[in-house]
Amino acid sequence: MEVLNGITVNYLHQNIRLLRKKLNISQEELAQRIGLNRGNIASYENGTAEPKICNLLKLAHIFGVSITDFTQKDLTREADYLEAQITFRAEIDEETEVLEDYRKRTDELRTVIESLHTCHVFKVKSIEDLPRDARQMHANFEQMYELAIKTLHELEELTDFIRCRLR
Repeated sequence: MEVLNGITVNYLHQNIRLLRKKLNISQEELAQRIGLNRGNIASYENGTAEPKICNLLKLAHIFGVSITDFTQKDLTREADYLEAQITFRAEIDEETEVLEDYRKRTDELRTVIESLHTCHVFKVKSIEDLPRDARQMHANFEQMYELAIKTLHELEELTDFIRCRLR
């Protein structure tokens, strides 16, 4: 944040107005994208209200800047605005890379779990008269296998959802 004459300057309200106009969208359109009403956006731009953190995150993402730059830099200065966009893009790229690593590890885990399941099924089939305790263990293993596969599937969906939101 900038400090001028001992006073901390908050650029949020002017940056909301500036970036909305750069995107050439109305207060109404911006409000709809965030799930608010036009009056909320007008209040933010006038500096009479500040967005909740979840709405601040949405605004920053829509405008393609980090929350820090959005609130603490005067983005009317073209150099600051361009730097903010570059920083935001780098952060998105880094987050996308992390998500890709999670996805690769999820795929590796799926291979390991499916291999264990294949070995287990092969071993169970090779035993002609499976004792009662072993049958119960087999049933428990199958339940754990199904749960693990379902969990992996949920993780894949979550990483795909986040990846789509980052674009």
